Amino acid sequence: MSLKLIEEFIEKTSKLKIAVVGETIIDEFVTVYYEGHSMKSFCPVFREADRNIVRQRGGSSAIYNHIKAFAGHVDLFTNPEDSIIKTRLVDAHDGKKHVEYNKFHKDDFEPIKIDCNDYDAVIVADFGHGLSDFITINDGFYLMSQTNSNNFGFNRLSKWKNYKKRGVCVDLREASLQINRKISQCTDKDVREIFDYELQTESLFVTLGAEGSIYTNGKEIYRHQSFKTQIVDTIGAGDTFYSFAVLADTICIPNDNKLLIPSLSASLSTTWLCNEQSVTPEKLIEHANRYL
Repeated sequence: MSLKLIEEFIEKTSKLKIAVVGETIIDEFVTVYYEGHSMKSFCPVFREADRNIVRQRGGSSAIYNHIKAFAGHVDLFTNPEDSIIKTRLVDAHDGKKHVEYNKFHKDDFEPIKIDCNDYDAVIVADFGHGLSDFITINDGFYLMSQTNSNNFGFNRLSKWKNYKKRGVCVDLREASLQINRKISQCTDKDVREIFDYELQTESLFVTLGAEGSIYTNGKEIYRHQSFKTQIVDTIGAGDTFYSFAVLADTICIPNDNKLLIPSLSASLSTTWLCNEQSVTPEKLIEHANRYL
């Protein structure tokens, strides 16, 4: 039954016209050796392992790359290349991140105007780096408004409260900020409170990390456990889940199965580093054969 659902998903999404709107983030990975601390100041010292800096397109471009492998037509509306760069110094021995530093060039942003009626679905991925201030859009889009170290507390979903949305995706931290109360277990009561608090949405997806995910339409509540894979990196898994949650909702997969493909896709994306690969129909089916 699950594999048949995936085959139907692939067939139906191939007919969709989708728009992805939001910040493209360039992720840079610089491999280094840690050499200790400076003798004269509390400053870590690193030695570059090699001159090969790995660059990946993340943010809305990562969502676009997932979607374009499934949808018939996809448009990406985003900022110019290299206007948002996040550089990570990673250890040559174990790949763990030592330091991250960011570069933003908001003067490069240009106005973006979207008519949701032109598409089967419009995906807004607001990473809180200022591009949302340049977006003109009407009601009827899907929204993720991400909380990260650069915008903590200042990129809440409520900034979009005056728009009617088809769907919203949040993680627990974003949900806690939304209702001004820390959520730990995310009970059904919590889910209903999140849904009712300034969202104006038809569907709500809540990601719980290793604990799985939740879907509600404001009446029924459904849960799905996460798939246990050999994890390489969880960066981008939430964006992957969001991408496929939108597709599943757009083609009207029954509510009791709506979390299966987003959860499976998110688990697949944890098996590679950050956004070095994208989910494709072939990879999804292979992953499903292994875990379903």
